[in-house]
Amino acid sequence: MVIELVAQRVITFKVPSSMLENSVGSTKLHEVEIIMEKCTSEILRVLVTIMACLNLALALDLATGAAASAAQTSSNFEQEWSKLSAAAKQEGTLSIASGGAPSRQYRPVVDVFSKKFGVKVEVSTGNATDTVNRVLAERKAGRYIMDVALISSRENNQRLVPSESLVPFAPLLIHPEVVDMSGWYLGRHWYADKASAYVFIYHVTKEDQYESWYNTDKLKDSDLAAVKKQTDFFDPRWKGKILGQGMGDPSGIRQMIDSYFEPDRGQEWVRTYLLNAGITFSDDRRILETWLVGGRFPLQAVATGTEELTALAKKGLPIKQIFLPKQVGLVRAGGSGCCISVFSNAPHPNAAKLFVNWFLSKEGQTLTHTLVPNIDRSSLRNDIPFGEVTPDQRRKPGVEYGFPDADPKFAARQEEAQKWIYKIWETRQK
Repeated sequence: MVIELVAQRVITFKVPSSMLENSVGSTKLHEVEIIMEKCTSEILRVLVTIMACLNLALALDLATGAAASAAQTSSNFEQEWSKLSAAAKQEGTLSIASGGAPSRQYRPVVDVFSKKFGVKVEVSTGNATDTVNRVLAERKAGRYIMDVALISSRENNQRLVPSESLVPFAPLLIHPEVVDMSGWYLGRHWYADKASAYVFIYHVTKEDQYESWYNTDKLKDSDLAAVKKQTDFFDPRWKGKILGQGMGDPSGIRQMIDSYFEPDRGQEWVRTYLLNAGITFSDDRRILETWLVGGRFPLQAVATGTEELTALAKKGLPIKQIFLPKQVGLVRAGGSGCCISVFSNAPHPNAAKLFVNWFLSKEGQTLTHTLVPNIDRSSLRNDIPFGEVTPDQRRKPGVEYGFPDADPKFAARQEEAQKWIYKIWETRQK
C-alpha cells in the first residue's frame, strides 16, 4: 500500500533540449534555474509525503502487532487456564487450612469455586493457632494433607515460613486480572513475610480509629462521651465493667501486639490493660457476646473482628458501637482473613494454583465483599465494589495509609512484642 501511494506522487521532470543546447544565454540559463528550483521543491514535497506514508505504515504495523500479541497472549492464557481447570478437576479436591475468620465467612465463596470448576473444597475449622499446630504435626509425620493456607500473617511468619512449609507465591500467578498490578492498592502486590515472597496480602482492615462496644441498657451515650483517649478506659469508674479477648484467642494476642506499637496506647498501656484495669477476659467469643448483650460486663473497650456484634445490633439487641480517633491511620493485615499462601508438597497442586488465581481475580475478591455480611475488612483490589464492607472499613480514594505488616522488618518486631506480652499474661495467670 505504501509503494502505491508513493508511485502516485512521483512526477518526471523534463528540461527542453533546446535549452540545453544553447544554455550560454543568460535568459535560458535563468529559465533552467527556475525549472530546477521547481523540480527541487516538488521532489522535497514528494519526499515529505513518502516519510509521512512510511510513518503511517509503521504505526499501523505496530498497532497490528500489539493487537496480534494481545490476542495471542489472551489465547495462550485461555489455553493454559483450560488445561489447569481440567487438571484441577481431575485431582477432584482442594484442602484449605483456615484460621477463624475464613472458616466462618468464606464457605459461600469457596462453594462458588467448587460449583464453577467441579472441585470439592474442604475447609478446616478452628482458630489459626490450632490449625497450624495440626498441620505442622501432620507434615512432621510425613502427611501432606493441606494445599492452601488462609492463615494470619503472624502464624505464617512465625511458624509456616520458618518450617519451610510454603512455596514462593508469585510464580503461581497467571490470571491477567491478578498479575496486572494496576488493579491493586498503590499499583503493586503486597506480602507479609520478610522475603516478600510467600504470604500474599489480599485483605486489610483500615485502622484510623479505635472500635469499642457497650450495652445500651446498662450504659448511656453520655457515659461514653467522657472517654476521649485510650487511657480513659483505666478510670476507676470502669473497673469490673470491661470485658476483653484473652491471649489464648489469636485475635486477643493480635490486639495487644497492635496496641504495643500504637502511639495512642503503647507498651505501658498494654501492661495496665492486662494486669491492672480490672478487665475480665475470655478466649471464647460466644461467651464475650453473651456477657456484652446480657450486660454482665457492659463495655468491650478493645474490639476487632466484630461482624457478629454488628449483626446482633442490626437485630435490635441492646449493644452499640463507638469509635475514637487514632493519631496515625493504618491498614493492617492482622487476622486470618488477610493472607493466602500455598503449601509445599501440596497433594492437589493444580487445584491450589487454580484457586489462588480465581480467588484473587475480580470475581473471587468481589464475592468476599458481597457474600460475607458486615465484613470488617476490604480487598486490596481497587477495581471491585465494596458490597457488604462496613462503612468504616472503606478506604478513601487517593489516600495512602501506613502499612506496617508489609514491612519486611516488622515481623521480627512483632515476634518480640508477642513474647513480652505473653510474659505479662503469664504473671496475671499465676
